[in-house]
Amino acid sequence: MTTISGPSAGSAFDPFAPELRDDPYPAYAALRDEAPCVRLDRYGVWLISRYDDVAAVLRDWETFSSAQGAGLEPVATPEEGGVILSTDPPDHTRVRRAVARDFTPKAIGALEPRVRDLVRAALDGALTEGEVDWIAQVAQPVPTTVMAELMGYPDRHREEYCRWASTIFDSMGCPAGGATPALAEATGGLFGFVAGIAAEGEYVTDGWADRIVQAGGRGELARGEVVSLLGGILVAAMDTTVNMLGNLAHALATHPDQWARLVERPELVPSAIEECLRFESPVQPGFFRVTTTDTTVADVPLPAGSRVMAAFGSANRDPRRFADPDRFLVDRSPNEHLAFGRGVHFCLGAPVARLIGRVVLSELVANAAEVRLAGSPVRKPNRMLRGFDSLPLAVRNRSRR
Repeated sequence: MTTISGPSAGSAFDPFAPELRDDPYPAYAALRDEAPCVRLDRYGVWLISRYDDVAAVLRDWETFSSAQGAGLEPVATPEEGGVILSTDPPDHTRVRRAVARDFTPKAIGALEPRVRDLVRAALDGALTEGEVDWIAQVAQPVPTTVMAELMGYPDRHREEYCRWASTIFDSMGCPAGGATPALAEATGGLFGFVAGIAAEGEYVTDGWADRIVQAGGRGELARGEVVSLLGGILVAAMDTTVNMLGNLAHALATHPDQWARLVERPELVPSAIEECLRFESPVQPGFFRVTTTDTTVADVPLPAGSRVMAAFGSANRDPRRFADPDRFLVDRSPNEHLAFGRGVHFCLGAPVARLIGRVVLSELVANAAEVRLAGSPVRKPNRMLRGFDSLPLAVRNRSRR
C-alpha cells in the first residue's frame, strides 16, 4: 500500500503504480485528506481527488479543456485522441450531434430484446457448467457482439476488439516515449479495419457506421473525424463495459449479503449497476484536462497550461459526498457518481453500458441461486482501466438448489 503524509509526499505519488492495482483506495483517501490538488513530480501533472473539485473540473470545459486529449500526454490532433474525447464546443457539439440520434432513450430501449437474447445465451452456458470465467464467457462476448451489431460491422476481427481497446486505453496513461509495438499494432489494426470498412462500404445499412459515413458525405464530419468515430466509439464502449461487468460480478461474489438483497429485491438491479460504477469505476485513475487560464482548485493556484487529472476513482469514494463510501450497497441512494463523467463530455455510450449491465444482472438474479469466487481473479494490468483479465466464478443454477 502506498503511504502518503503531507502534500510534499503526495507529489511523489504514482497513480499508475502496479502495487496500487489491487487496492488504490487507501492512497486516494490520503490524497483527499492531505493533498487534494497536488502536482505529481514524476509526470508534471496535477491530480485532483475530491468529488466536488473533480465534478467542477468536468463541468467547466472552458477552463479545463479537452482539446489536447484525455490522456497523460497531449495529442497532436483531435483524431489522434478521439474526436469525442479531444474536442471542446463548438466542434465537440457538432461531432456529438452527428451520432446523437442513436443514443436517445427510445433508440437504446429498442436494443433490449437483442441484448437479452445474447445475455441469456451467454448465461445459459455459465449456469450449465456451474463454473465459468466470467470475463471470457460473459463480460467480453456480450458487449463485443452488441457493439459489432450496432455499428453494423462484419464478423471478422471481433476477437480482437477487446485487446485493441485495452491496449489503446493503456497507452493513454503512458508518458512520452512510452509507445510500444503492441500499441502500433492495435491502432493500426483497429483504424485500418474501420477505414477499410468505410472505404468499401462493408457496413450494414442504417447501422451506426452507416450513419457516421453518411454524416461525412453531407460534410457534417471531416474524413478523419469519420474514421476516428468509427474506431473511437468501439474502443470507448468495449473495455469500459467489459470492466463494468467484471467489477459488478466480483463485487457481488465478494459481498454475499448484497447478492442476497438483490435476490430478495430484484427491483434494485438498476441501483446496483450505479453502485458498481461508483464503487469500482471502470476508468481509473481518470481522464485529463488542461487549464486555459490561471485558476484555483482546492485553494491551490494552477497556472494556464497546467495538465490535470480528474481522478474518478477517488472522487467516487469521497466521504464528503458518499456515506460509508468504501461499502458496496446495492440500494445506495442518492448515488450521483462520476464514473461516466459530467458536463458536455458525459459519456455518450452510458445508456448502452447501463442497458447491458441491467440486462446481465437481471438475468443473473433471476436464474442464479449463488455467485461466488471459484479461484483467484487476475487484475487487468492497465494504466487507465480498472477491471479483470480473468474472474473464475461458481454460478449455481436456481433450479439445482
